[in-house]
Amino acid sequence: MVGASPHGPAEHLGPRVFRNDWSVLDPPEVGAWAPGPTVSIVIPVRDDQTRLDLVLACLARQTYPEHLMEVVVVDDHSATPPRLPGLRPDRCRIEAAPPHGWGPGHARAHGARVTTGEVLCWLDADLLVEATLVEALVRWQHAHPRAVALGDVRYATVSALDPAEAAGLAAGRALRHRLTDAPPHPRVERLLARSDNLRDADSQGFRAFVGSCVTMSRTLYEAAGGVDPALALGHDTELGYRLWQAGGVFVPDRSARAWHLGSATVNRTRVPGTRSDALSDLVPYARSPHRPRRRAQCRVPLVRVVVDVDQHPYELVRACVDRLLACDGPDLEVVLAADWDTAGETWLEARLIQAHYLADPGVRFVPAAPRTGFPAPYLLRVPVTCGVGPQTVARMVERAEWAGAGVVELVHGHDARLTLWRTRALSRALGAHDAGEELVEAVAAVHGRYRMHGGAEVVDLSSRVGFPEGAGDCPRRRIPSALVRPWRRLTAAALRGLDVVRRRLRVR
Repeated sequence: MVGASPHGPAEHLGPRVFRNDWSVLDPPEVGAWAPGPTVSIVIPVRDDQTRLDLVLACLARQTYPEHLMEVVVVDDHSATPPRLPGLRPDRCRIEAAPPHGWGPGHARAHGARVTTGEVLCWLDADLLVEATLVEALVRWQHAHPRAVALGDVRYATVSALDPAEAAGLAAGRALRHRLTDAPPHPRVERLLARSDNLRDADSQGFRAFVGSCVTMSRTLYEAAGGVDPALALGHDTELGYRLWQAGGVFVPDRSARAWHLGSATVNRTRVPGTRSDALSDLVPYARSPHRPRRRAQCRVPLVRVVVDVDQHPYELVRACVDRLLACDGPDLEVVLAADWDTAGETWLEARLIQAHYLADPGVRFVPAAPRTGFPAPYLLRVPVTCGVGPQTVARMVERAEWAGAGVVELVHGHDARLTLWRTRALSRALGAHDAGEELVEAVAAVHGRYRMHGGAEVVDLSSRVGFPEGAGDCPRRRIPSALVRPWRRLTAAALRGLDVVRRRLRVR
């Protein structure tokens, strides 16, 4: 997906949340509201019947209305297929994961496809949960449709516990008293501590997303593209990253308590390090800042640069794009927007541009400029007549990260020459800005604005390459049609061959 807008028309999102300061939200108190959203609880399981019985027993005692709640247990190719115990929620069933994949991500993706609830709830099979857990989490989606509610997951070692006893402890709100020696997830706890429970989270806030106990609206889940079923490792972190870029408001709810049965293993509490490299192709923030630049190997760049090249001459486009590709610093991808199927006066310019960049994995072609950089964290719009310096993009990203700004404008005099948009801020503003409100003002209202002087950073290319701005609109000398037709046939044949090369080189 290249810069696809992560939502449709503007929607009413309630109070504006500045960055991730969820304290402005006013969710109802547990037990003091009439729940309305339907909820689909998805539980992946593989050969863990004993602990599955316990979590289903706890879910049978939830305060959330039964008629609004469905529970789907997705069997991830268990050697002994799971069965439904007698003590379970009324609307509960087992679905077998498709045979062409495996793992929790594969199971959760299937669970989302076969359910219909307005809110998706992920739970692990080895959890004990309080009776108020679902209600406590879903009230945040009631308060804000882009809320992503994170449960307070602890790790407990308990002696033998039968389902009836677990259900009784959950119903009596006694699990906290029984499971007193239960530490939290250490990595997540450190992140929450240094970010004021994510109210002051930076670009790394998505790392608090752990798939063992979380709720999100189906609308947001689908807008972010859903979980990648092919990821055997880190599927929840990668989805959390995309939910963050789609404008999700991450809310850690300390009152929504759940307990993993077992100690905090290395796999459950892994820290950024060599393991993070497994996601570096999809999550730019998982890449080491000190590694050599590998733009061609990254499916998701840090910056998606959009240049509108429609009806502009080949020489001018090359002067602009080649400077971008030579930039130092962050991984970037250049997206060229134009009517590539044109048969008008500029058809030859379009073919020359395509022929030159088709084999470059850092360049893509789209028929229209995307509205956001999703799933890349940043979108940079560059006029085709603007030539950037080697450090221009890196400096703008550095200022955006330092200031936490949703939009960074590089200005010269009174005019903004370049504008860098934070995808997360732009996604939220596009879905919520008022009629008549300038987009830059809406983005500033949800994430801040930063202006930097850049007189020496960029150059005007229109004079340097001998084409005045808008040269692509100038009438061209007509070529006899008898000469044009054979040339077009040869060009089409060459492009068909180049298309094969492009498909082989660019695996997306």
